[in-house]
Amino acid sequence: MARSMLLVTLSLAAFVSAPITVTTMANAQSPTILEVNRISDTAVGEKIGTITVTESKSGVRLKVAVQGLAAGQHGFHVHQNGDCGPAMKDSKMTAGEAAGGHYDPDGKKSHKGPNAAGHKGDLPRLSSTAQAIDQTVTAPRLRFSDIRARTLIIHEAGDNYSDRPENGGAKGRVACARVPAQ
Repeated sequence: MARSMLLVTLSLAAFVSAPITVTTMANAQSPTILEVNRISDTAVGEKIGTITVTESKSGVRLKVAVQGLAAGQHGFHVHQNGDCGPAMKDSKMTAGEAAGGHYDPDGKKSHKGPNAAGHKGDLPRLSSTAQAIDQTVTAPRLRFSDIRARTLIIHEAGDNYSDRPENGGAKGRVACARVPAQ
């Protein structure tokens, strides 16, 4: 009996002193799927697609799968507020205006693109062919926590990432996805 106790003790000692590797997914973010809706100056309209959001070492990845938009380039931005509804701008109701301005936590007030030192709301342009967007883009300066409780807005035209014309020429807001707070 003493010999078996000694073996158990030695085995337990070897186990306890061995390095232990624990793998946890606590910091990993599972994909979040957002509903994209058409927006107008009167309401948030029908669902036209999804955006799947994941966080990676290289930033926030956004897989955009949207149908029903005009073919061509579309500006894409994170907006300050978590509301896709219309609101007043220049004395008239405007689509998606409740989303507020571009996400600009550092007060840069400059529109320079997703890789430059302007505001953080600039995302890579989207391209629509045959009225569908199926594209994955990465926002290298953002983390998922940055976009919580905000909106992702798709604009009707391309974006030149400058301050002139307004929104870099991206024109009106045509689609919106709300990012949940949690």
